[in-house]
Amino acid sequence: MEFTALTKAFGLLEATAGYPAGRTLAELASEVGVPKPTAHRILNSLTALGYLEKPAAGVYRQSVHAKKLVSNAASRRLLEAAAGPLRNLHTLTKETCNLGMLRHDRTLYVEVLECMLPLRRVATRTSDPFHTTALGRAIAAFLPAEKLQKLLAKARMERRTPFTVTDRGQMLEIISTVTRDGYSLETDETDVGVTCIGVPVFCGDDVVAGAISVSVPTARATGEDRDRLLKLVQNAARASSTALTKSTRRNA
Repeated sequence: MEFTALTKAFGLLEATAGYPAGRTLAELASEVGVPKPTAHRILNSLTALGYLEKPAAGVYRQSVHAKKLVSNAASRRLLEAAAGPLRNLHTLTKETCNLGMLRHDRTLYVEVLECMLPLRRVATRTSDPFHTTALGRAIAAFLPAEKLQKLLAKARMERRTPFTVTDRGQMLEIISTVTRDGYSLETDETDVGVTCIGVPVFCGDDVVAGAISVSVPTARATGEDRDRLLKLVQNAARASSTALTKSTRRNA
């Protein structure tokens, strides 16, 4: 497909999703793969049109108008389909329950229901690097091979904690295990002391649309407790997949 000005503009716009403080020109140009002068021109045009705003010199973030646009039909359908199963998962576990999508090389949190127990992880971000999260790995494991290769090639593989896996070869092995097992397990790689269990949500038989996860203090994610949590997350993801598939076919 021709890499037109329109695809560049949408790429830059999507690259600002999940960054309430904004991103720099250099970060955006690097992620989307366009020269800085070109990115600067397009970003200024998007700012003039009201889709972006500049909280500081050289920094761009989405305006309210853009957030409505980037929160597209796919994310709305995913949220609608998963809303009930996610609430049920939250009621049964009382832990932090997450619904996420992939945006470039980051996991975008579509919905987060906070833990109701005293010892808990409090969500403070709207996105995280895909490779550090159970959500991101669960989605990546079921992408078409070509998309997965591009994702791993472009991902910045930043280190969030001393335990974060940043080697691309090792990450590919982890993702292969997720593909085999049907779920992902991440411990201490996004936040030290926190374990996350993620399961993909599908639209149809093989199109991965997002993922559901539960985030718990590592002390509450061992042995039988972890097995119980995994089954509950699997049930929530399965129910969400069924609802999303029916909704998509109904509106096709």
